[in-house]
Amino acid sequence: MSLKGNISNIETELNRKQKNIMDSIDLIILQELLKDCKKPIKQIAQKVNLSITPVHERIKRMESSGVIQRYSAIIQPEELDLKLIVLMQIKLKDHKKDVLKNLEVEIKKFGEILEAYFIAGDYDVFLKVILTGMDDYNDFVLERISTLTQIDSIKSSFAMKNILHEGRATHLMTPTNVSVLKRKKTP
Repeated sequence: MSLKGNISNIETELNRKQKNIMDSIDLIILQELLKDCKKPIKQIAQKVNLSITPVHERIKRMESSGVIQRYSAIIQPEELDLKLIVLMQIKLKDHKKDVLKNLEVEIKKFGEILEAYFIAGDYDVFLKVILTGMDDYNDFVLERISTLTQIDSIKSSFAMKNILHEGRATHLMTPTNVSVLKRKKTP
């Protein structure tokens, strides 16, 4: 390759790094980390046909840019006797900023709540809650969540089966979503 070609490749790489644009190699690395975040970098490097150092640098860049926020373990809730997933839709009595902020603080105190969203539509808040069973649900509703003064009403649904099994994050990197990400990120 000519000196001009090498300079062009270096400039392209620098522009990609400066703009924080993820290329197809970054997406494959991310896919591999989503499958197993403890996978050795050497194995990931083999998958993308790069040496260990550039793969390590790409991972560090994704960490520092916020694409990768943290690493975590995936547990089997059933092994901890957590067998009931409750999807709660909550209506609030008031929608003032201080009321919403206070509710946000209070909700963070409940260890049973896996996910919480302010939503638009017929309800104001959506909660995904994990519990041991119906007795635990009864206690959670009557003794805990309903004591929050901001809540007007609660509608609950119960998950029968997890269709995705792996969770949302790994499914972000399906071939369809990867091709969408490539189209959005490519200059």
